[in-house]
Amino acid sequence: MAKRKLELPRIEELSKEQERVRALPKEGQHLIIGGPGTGKSVLALLRARRHQREQDDYLFLVFNRLLDRASGQLFGGGLVGRTWDSWFRGVFRKVAGQPVPVRKPNDNGYQEIDWAGIEEAVQALPGGEDGRRPFLVIDEGQDMPPMFYGALIGLGFDRFFVVADQNQQITEANSSRKEIQDCLGLEASEVIELKQNYRNRYQVARLAREFYTGDPASPPPEIPDRVPGTVPLLYCYDEANLDAVARGILRLADRDPRQLIGVIAPKNSVRERYLDALRTVEAELDNPRPTIETFFGDNRPDIAFDEGGILVINAQACKGLEFDTAVLADIDEHFVWRKDPDVAKRLFYVMVARARERVFLFMKRGGRREIERILPRSEDVLRRREL
Repeated sequence: MAKRKLELPRIEELSKEQERVRALPKEGQHLIIGGPGTGKSVLALLRARRHQREQDDYLFLVFNRLLDRASGQLFGGGLVGRTWDSWFRGVFRKVAGQPVPVRKPNDNGYQEIDWAGIEEAVQALPGGEDGRRPFLVIDEGQDMPPMFYGALIGLGFDRFFVVADQNQQITEANSSRKEIQDCLGLEASEVIELKQNYRNRYQVARLAREFYTGDPASPPPEIPDRVPGTVPLLYCYDEANLDAVARGILRLADRDPRQLIGVIAPKNSVRERYLDALRTVEAELDNPRPTIETFFGDNRPDIAFDEGGILVINAQACKGLEFDTAVLADIDEHFVWRKDPDVAKRLFYVMVARARERVFLFMKRGGRREIERILPRSEDVLRRREL
């Protein structure tokens, strides 16, 4: 399998603003804000590497399992990382001496944490020091609820390094910049903002900017210098002709077997359709058929982010990931709430910014056209084609 570069930058490769973050003292609370591609996750991993090198007790927390896998591979092995939800349930039981309070199971059988019950239990804990808590390094911190941070403070955690972007909130229970700042006891002047974009090509960054909601809590990264590249393309296709779409994606992968292509679906049924088409359609290729994987539910393969191939995932799983090319599947299946279009815009802001080099969008002919309300009309930003 063709390899792609996947390694953390050396210290001398960091920018001045990134070096300022890297050099922050280990003790205390730190909040770093930055848009897509500013290197927040990289800096969080460099922080974890510093703790590991100095043999500190630390934990790297992320929102979901796929980002946990990707972070571990970029770290290079040995990362002490967990998803925040499962880790919190365990640490609460250990410190509080009781199971975490939960709500009634939802339709999927999942029991959400009862944060009111957590607060009550934390307040009832006896005082007294029972040992220093680990350093916490938290990536995509906006996707954890503010009650999570408050509970950790109540449980005795007092050393935080949090990277976040309020404009990339795509979960229902999330935290604003102000909420995290207040929980950590920080003044506004103590929050560090990252402004340079180190990931996206000009054309990708330009499209992503179209979905910026204007929320000043997390300013968008600067648009990188214009360099030759591909203007993102939106293809309209017949639903019965998904095989043609799949062949196009396979041929794209065939041109450079080193690239990792992320196919990002709006919901599970679309993910399954694209996955099946990509795995079964006949296509003339110059190279062996690329590895085609998915990550969902109990299907959690050991995806190699340092190898080329195609990864088909749902939109909620793409947070914090990076692809050479992002394919946004059946965007007509996304809802755009008339009263709050910013919900959809934030999701597209996240999905588009996953791509380093290229973005392709697909829309079914005859599908819903709600999504048109947030799409740019300029051909210089997004070109439209019939398939």
